[in-house]
Amino acid sequence: MRRARIALGLVLVILGACLALSPEWIAARLGTIPKTESDVINLRASYGGTLMGVGAFVAWLPARRPWVRAVLGLLGWAMAGIGLARLLGFVLDGNPDSRQFLWIIAEAVLVVGCAFAIRRLERRRR
Repeated sequence: MRRARIALGLVLVILGACLALSPEWIAARLGTIPKTESDVINLRASYGGTLMGVGAFVAWLPARRPWVRAVLGLLGWAMAGIGLARLLGFVLDGNPDSRQFLWIIAEAVLVVGCAFAIRRLERRRR
């Protein structure tokens, strides 16, 4: 079961990476045309990044209990995937607006906060 979960998670991460690398494909499926570089970055982060984060969460999840750890893990991994895709957009698309910097800071803070909270939960269990 664990190997299947890890394999599924890795498949989702790879699919998410493909979406993050192909924002024009996402835009075509949505029927939208990104007007700015930040619009393209948002497509990368919202679709590819989220899928990468969920895939990483599926591969990481040691157990569904305690549920608080699972929720923190989902939030942390999702934000990590979104942040990674957003940074990819910074590199490939360039010219992010100030809101993009605000988003990346918020995502980083959430990832670090979730990691510390999970670690604290693990210490309490011992």
